[in-house]
Amino acid sequence: MTDPERASIPPGVHDAAGAWLVRRRAGADAAVEQAFAAWLEADPRHRIAYGQVVRDWRDSAQLADSAVGRTRKLVRAPFLMRRSTHVGAVSLSLAALLGLGTVGIVRHTGSFGFVAPAEAATYQTGVGEIRSVRLADGSNLTLDTSTVVHIRFSRASRRLDLAQGRARFSVAKDDRPFTVGVPGGEIVARHTLFDVSVVGPQPLVSLIEGEVALLSTAPDGKGRPQRLVGGEQAALGQAAEPRPLSMADARWVSGMLALEQTPLGNAVAAINRYNRTQVRLADPHLASLAVTGAFQARDPQQFARAVATMFGLTVDKSHPDSLLLQSRRARTSTLP
Repeated sequence: MTDPERASIPPGVHDAAGAWLVRRRAGADAAVEQAFAAWLEADPRHRIAYGQVVRDWRDSAQLADSAVGRTRKLVRAPFLMRRSTHVGAVSLSLAALLGLGTVGIVRHTGSFGFVAPAEAATYQTGVGEIRSVRLADGSNLTLDTSTVVHIRFSRASRRLDLAQGRARFSVAKDDRPFTVGVPGGEIVARHTLFDVSVVGPQPLVSLIEGEVALLSTAPDGKGRPQRLVGGEQAALGQAAEPRPLSMADARWVSGMLALEQTPLGNAVAAINRYNRTQVRLADPHLASLAVTGAFQARDPQQFARAVATMFGLTVDKSHPDSLLLQSRRARTSTLP
């Protein structure tokens, strides 16, 4: 579905499509299926929306269907869904039906694309773009917003260098080692599924399935490979023990920004990576407020409205390229 097609479908149609998905997965009878068929035929947009909801559900359920998800190693997080509480009810109903914990249904609003395989190439995404690449060895690479990855495959090795941003690596079986280079070290894998981020002060590795070795060249590294197993997350170069991976942290591939008790300052920085319209904080003290929820990464207005509701703030939209979050008291004091 192209972006114009998505934009032409009202949110209520997507909500209705999600409700039909719940009813059908619960074990629909002939009457339900007949009503569903009539709903599909009533408007061409219904069929498009239902197909998108099914695809998004499969994307969201991918982690829960993984080995880590089945053993419940991933930390669950509550989710604040987009505009409709009905969508949240849909996701929770499906989660209850399938025993998958908290899973959100989302609609992709960014640019998604697929690129042909290459032995040596550089892949790059723009602001708000998420791109999937199938590599020459059968591995899959997903690049987050503003990400650059350099790829060099040879007969003896498979090497990718993450220059900036964040990426997910689904590694195909191969006799050659699969190495991801980052500032201050590298990650060596075989047949695994993991994320690597170089957005923060230190590279962060989140292992969803399998096992990897972290090799640090930083002065504060352990000096020996650090083993990471499925369901763990660690900053490369730190001596601290790995911590449990939150499923919320792994949902970015579906175009969602998931937060768990995240300082508002960090949350604002994360949402701003995806958008040219920037969210700002009028008062530095607001940066310490803790935010929990899930938001569409490319919808800064929805994010600003939700945060304002959470903490009793207002959103100043007077600047064309920014959304200013400020306390109601500060807003009142500026009025004539």
